Amino acid sequence: MIKNYTLQVMNYSDCWQKYHFELLNIAYLRFSETHEYHGVISPYSRMYLITKGTGKLITGKETILLEAGYLYLIPSFIHCNYLFNEGLEHYYIHFRALTDGGLTLYNLYSFKQKTSARELSEMLFRRLNEINPGLELPHHDPKVYQNKPWMNKKPNWNNVSEKLESEAILQILFSGFITGVSNINLAPNMKYNLHQILVYIQNNLQKEIKIEHLANMACLSNDHFTRIFKSVMNISPYEYIVRKRIEKSQYLLVTTDLPINQIIEQTCFKSTAYFTRMFKKYVLVSPAAYRKQSN
Repeated sequence: MIKNYTLQVMNYSDCWQKYHFELLNIAYLRFSETHEYHGVISPYSRMYLITKGTGKLITGKETILLEAGYLYLIPSFIHCNYLFNEGLEHYYIHFRALTDGGLTLYNLYSFKQKTSARELSEMLFRRLNEINPGLELPHHDPKVYQNKPWMNKKPNWNNVSEKLESEAILQILFSGFITGVSNINLAPNMKYNLHQILVYIQNNLQKEIKIEHLANMACLSNDHFTRIFKSVMNISPYEYIVRKRIEKSQYLLVTTDLPINQIIEQTCFKSTAYFTRMFKKYVLVSPAAYRKQSN
């Protein structure tokens, strides 16, 4: 998992308007016997509503009790272990939430992983499941359901109203996990066109990205641009680009069968040795080990 870092870019309304939620899977599942799954690393976010039974979720050093009447959120690329006790029943949702600049809500907001379910929560899960039939996973073992052919399955909506309703339900459910908004100064972002620069970076990770070109986009000198970028983002432009390349490589390692040398080409790392060194710096394991953990 990439180490946490807060990207201070937009205010609440600006960021929210630029987000889109993409539903991938939803279903209701009952475990007839106890199951344990270790080393699960999904490229997608997961949301659960436990309706009956108990279990455990371990993310890092934190152990979270799974119990009826609670909602749970697992961000993408979080390393976790599951224990589902016999009789546990739950709704599950797999989804993505991105901006056009490639940011995630986890970069911008603090959030909780467990929250009490309201009466409306189960109604929303039930409705989302009702208008999205056939999106259940082929198997409840992550080692099976994360096989590549199943990663790109999309909802087959009958009309645009079902799409809009599905996205709205996802937003309502997700909103219950957010605990706060970063206190940021919008002025540098608006004045120096940083959002458009982030979009440019996200769309060109397969190419060489020069700081000089980014500085020209902001109409600044290289040094001045670097200082402004770091003051807003709390990270240098160079390190930000490296981290976005690593995120893309993580996604490709899990969701495709591309050989590592092709992934290096698509993320524009200078060499295999440099790619491996940077990957281990931020993800803490080698690219090969990361792919093995996810398959």
